Amino acid sequence: MTDSDAYLRAWEPDNVIEYPRAQWIGEFAAPASVYPEVDFLPIDMSAVYTAYLDGARFDLYSRIDLDMGEEGTLALAVIGAVPHDRDDMLFCLDTESGQVLLLGVEDGTLELVNSTFKAFAEFLYRFALFVDADTGSAGRARRAAGLRTAMRGVDPEALADRESWWSIALMQLEGAKG
Repeated sequence: MTDSDAYLRAWEPDNVIEYPRAQWIGEFAAPASVYPEVDFLPIDMSAVYTAYLDGARFDLYSRIDLDMGEEGTLALAVIGAVPHDRDDMLFCLDTESGQVLLLGVEDGTLELVNSTFKAFAEFLYRFALFVDADTGSAGRARRAAGLRTAMRGVDPEALADRESWWSIALMQLEGAKG
């Protein structure tokens, strides 16, 4: 388990924002075990994640209720977005299961990003360490393969589909010549 100080070092103290962890644990059906041990997230993580949603279509931590037809309503909380598409590609916490899903607002798609919110935070942490240690393309593909192995140990479901968010992000890193 990664501790609070390690997250702060990786994400940098001036690049984090609190989320209402205690409130959500009390309010949402998702079990406490699916939440990160910390009550903050990074604000910006280069190409993979941003919590900076000022001026975007949805506010950070806003609620979205999706009508799933006969399956009922899927209650989501916005926890961030894809940086280059903050209005349409949202990272959302499924308030019942604790999964992190990528919601394509325009086309109504949902994709599993991580099986728990805790795993999502751990992936962002490991990705930050990877970026901080990057010295260029030499050796990047090998290091990215190591990152994939480490991430698979945390949340194999997140990488089970070759077309998943994290699989594609890692394939781009692994494709670098080095």
